[in-house]
Amino acid sequence: MLLSSSTSTLPVTSLLSLRDAGDHRNWLAEGVSTGVADTIVACVDWAATYPVHKVRKHRRVEAICPMVAPSIADRSFYFAGAFPETREPALTALDEILWSAADRFESEIDASDPRLRCLTLVLPGVRGARLLEATDPSRGIKRDLLRRGILVGEFFPSCPFATTFNPRLFALRSPAPMYVFRTFLESDWRFICQVPAWQTVYRERFGEPPRKLRHLGGRGWRLKQKLKWRVDALKNRLAPAKPEESFFES
Repeated sequence: MLLSSSTSTLPVTSLLSLRDAGDHRNWLAEGVSTGVADTIVACVDWAATYPVHKVRKHRRVEAICPMVAPSIADRSFYFAGAFPETREPALTALDEILWSAADRFESEIDASDPRLRCLTLVLPGVRGARLLEATDPSRGIKRDLLRRGILVGEFFPSCPFATTFNPRLFALRSPAPMYVFRTFLESDWRFICQVPAWQTVYRERFGEPPRKLRHLGGRGWRLKQKLKWRVDALKNRLAPAKPEESFFES
C-alpha cells in the first residue's frame, strides 16, 4: 500500500507499506537513482528483521524492540525517504523534514492500536551524526514532538549509543541514516530520562514513571552510567568486540 499527499512540496516522499517499500521499483518511481533505491531497500530489510532478534534483557529474553513484530502484523509499519541536497543540510532543513514526517505519521498511518504506528524515514545522503545534531536537546524539536505524542529515534551506521540493557550491543547502527517515528509510550522513560525537559513532558503526559523505572534518570543513576561507560570503553579496548550475533538468543 502506498500513501501519498496532495501537497507536492513536502520534503518527504510518499509513505510506503513494508511490502511496497521492499520493492526497488517503487523507490525508482519516486525519482531516486538505482543506488539510492538499493540503500533504502537495505534499510527496509534491516528495520523489519534486525529489531526482532531475541536477546537477553537482564532476567528475560525478548526482541530487541518488542514493538516491531506487532506493528508489522498490524500493517502499520511504513517507510518514506527524504533527500536533502548535501550531506550537511541546514538544521532548519532537517526541522522541516521532521515536522513533515511527523504530520504524515499522524495523519496517514492507521492502526488497530495507535501504539503500533511506526514510520521509518531514510535519509541516505546525510551524514549520520547530523541527525543527532538536529534533535539535540538544546534545540527543542524532540521535546515538541514528544508533546505531540511522538518519539523519534536516530539511527545511522556509526551511532555511538548502545542499548539500555547491553552496553556492547549497538542496535541503532542501521545501514544508512534514518529517523524512526513511533507513538510515545509510558514504557519509554528509559529513552528520555537523561534530559530534564523530556522528563517534564513525560510527567505531563503519563505522571510518574513506573516504579521499576523510577531510578533511571536520577543523579546517582547518571553518575553510575558515566562510570559504567568508562569501564565498558576500557573493556572494548582491552578485549576484542564480540560479533553482535553472539548476543542473539535462538
